[in-house]
Amino acid sequence: MKDYKYCIKEKLAELPVSKYRAIKVQIIKGLKKTPRTFNRYCSLSADDHTDIPAQDLDIIASHLECTADELKNYKVNKSTVMYKIRRRSKKKVAI
Repeated sequence: MKDYKYCIKEKLAELPVSKYRAIKVQIIKGLKKTPRTFNRYCSLSADDHTDIPAQDLDIIASHLECTADELKNYKVNKSTVMYKIRRRSKKKVAI
């Protein structure tokens, strides 16, 4: 079984089929994204460097009646955050 970065698929799977479909459509409309983008969000692997934007994660969480933190299958540690900050600041200097 693949380890996902977010447990969106698991939260959706807990719903009855009719509610699953309706909630999925509502989430996609709420995000103002394509179904393909939403499916990518659901399929991000645990070791993927890509993240769901915070606002989008909040929208998904509100539709699934949970918090954004409950959707995360990972913990954020300070060293990871500092690495990303340093990496972004180097990119800005190079431009």
